[in-house]
Amino acid sequence: MPDILVRNIDDALAERIKAIARERGWSINEVIVHVLRHSLGFGGEDVARREIHDVAELRGTWNPTESAAFRKALEAFEKVDGTPLFDDADKAGGQTPK
Repeated sequence: MPDILVRNIDDALAERIKAIARERGWSINEVIVHVLRHSLGFGGEDVARREIHDVAELRGTWNPTESAAFRKALEAFEKVDGTPLFDDADKAGGQTPK
């Protein structure tokens, strides 16, 4: 496979590429190849015809700060008084939440 060198990437674009790589656990190269593949129509799916299942696909993705805030907010809903709201016994025995 050939290598391609891209020059003069502005700071905002470089930071966005790095943020996506961190969010997805991908290398920077994987992010760039993914973006190129999908933007040039080689993504393997017809974006206009796919069924949307994720709110993030409707508008875009969150930056790392937004993702962390959302995860933290969800954790608050998972616990009451510092204890898990549901546990495995609740699922198996059909007990009501605490």
